[in-house]
Amino acid sequence: VSPLPNVELCDVVALAHKALSASKQAALLAEDSETAAPPTRFASLPFSSMSLEEGTVVRSKKLLERRGRNRRAPKPNGLDNESSYLPQKSNAKKKMRQGFDNDDALQLFLWGPETKQLLTAKEEAELITHIQNLIKLEKVKTKLESQNGCEPTIAEWAEALGISGPVLKSEIHRGRSSREKLITANLRLVVHIAKQYQNRGLNFQDLLQEGSMGLMKSVEKFKPQSGCRFATYAYWWIRQSIRKSIFQNSRTIRLPENVYMLLGKVSEARKTCVQEGNYLPSKEELAGHVGVSTEKLDKLLYNTRTPLSMQQPIWSDQDITFQEVTPDSGIETPDMSVGKQMMRNHVRNLLNVLSPKERKIIKLRFGIDGGKQRSLSEIGEIYGLSKERVRQLESRALYRLKQNMNSHGLNAYADLLV
Repeated sequence: VSPLPNVELCDVVALAHKALSASKQAALLAEDSETAAPPTRFASLPFSSMSLEEGTVVRSKKLLERRGRNRRAPKPNGLDNESSYLPQKSNAKKKMRQGFDNDDALQLFLWGPETKQLLTAKEEAELITHIQNLIKLEKVKTKLESQNGCEPTIAEWAEALGISGPVLKSEIHRGRSSREKLITANLRLVVHIAKQYQNRGLNFQDLLQEGSMGLMKSVEKFKPQSGCRFATYAYWWIRQSIRKSIFQNSRTIRLPENVYMLLGKVSEARKTCVQEGNYLPSKEELAGHVGVSTEKLDKLLYNTRTPLSMQQPIWSDQDITFQEVTPDSGIETPDMSVGKQMMRNHVRNLLNVLSPKERKIIKLRFGIDGGKQRSLSEIGEIYGLSKERVRQLESRALYRLKQNMNSHGLNAYADLLV
C-alpha cells in the first residue's frame, strides 16, 4: 500500500532523488567528523523530517558544536599517567634482561642475592658450628664404611651416633645448607683474589674455578679456635690454590716455582718502569729492579719462551701455517741423498784394491753393506785368528785405502762427511 496515495508517480521519483542526495550529504558529514554518529541513525529518521520542497536542505549545527568541544577538551591526566607508566615498566624489564650477559663469567659466578650478603660474626660462628657437626658425622660414616666394606644406611649411621634417623637427616641437611651458605657468601673474595692473577697463563674462568676449590677446602680445614674470621683464613687457601694451578697448567712445559717467582718479579718491574714513564725498559734496568745479573735475566727469558703451535697461521690474513714453511731437518734433500749414494758406490769400488780377506775384515769392522759393526774378537773368531792379527790386517788395509783414495776422487765427498 502506498504511504502517499495523492501523489503522482513523477512526484514520488523526485522525492526519492532528494532523499538520496540528503543521505549522501549526511554520510559525508559523518566521515569528516571524528565522533560521527552511526549512519543507521539517518536511516531511522522519519521520512517527513526531510523537506519536500525542491532545493531546500536541512542541516544541524549540533554536529559542528560537538566537534569544536572535543577539540578544545583536554585529555584526562589518569590516561597519560597510565600510558607513560606501562612503557617505563616494560623498559625496566627489558633493561634488566639486556643487562644480564650469559657469556659474562663474573655475572654468572656472582648471580644471586646470596653472594651480595655479608655475614656477621655471630652468623658466621653459627654456620661454622653446623659445619663442624657435619664433619663429625661424615667421619663416623667413613669409619663405618671402612669397617663394613660398604656404605652404611641411615639407620646404621644413626645407631652408631646414638640418635634417631629423622634427627640425623635434619643435622645433615642443616650442615650442608650452612656450608653452601658460607661458601656462597665468600665468593666475592674469590673474585678479588683471582683478579690479581690475570694474564698469567690461565683465563679468568679457570682462576675462579681454582679459587672456589680452595675456598671449599678452607671450609673443611677451618677451626674456630684459630682466633680469626673465616675470610682471613680462607684468603690463603684461595691464593695457594690459584698459584698452584698457574704453576702446573699455565704453560705447555711446566716450569719450577722459583722460575715463576722470577718471572713475576720481571713483570712487576716492567709495570713499575711504565708507571715511571719508561715504556721500553732495557734489560739492564729490568735486571736492576729484579736484583739479578743481565746474563741471568737473558737466560731466564730464553728458557721461558712460549712455544708456538705448528698449526698456527703465520699471518692473520692468510691460512699459511708454520708447518708449511718449516723445513724438516730429519729428511735429506734430493741432492744430498744422490751424493751419498754415489759416495757409497765409489767406496765399494775402492775396496776392490784389497785382498778378499782384507776386504771382508773391513766390511765386518765398519758394518758396510748393511751389516752390524763387529769387534776385533768377533772377527778373530770367524777367521780363527787372534785379536792382534785382526788388528794388523785392519791397519794394513786402511793404509792401502788411504794411498788409493785420491786416485778414485773421494775428496769430492768431503762435505758429505759429518
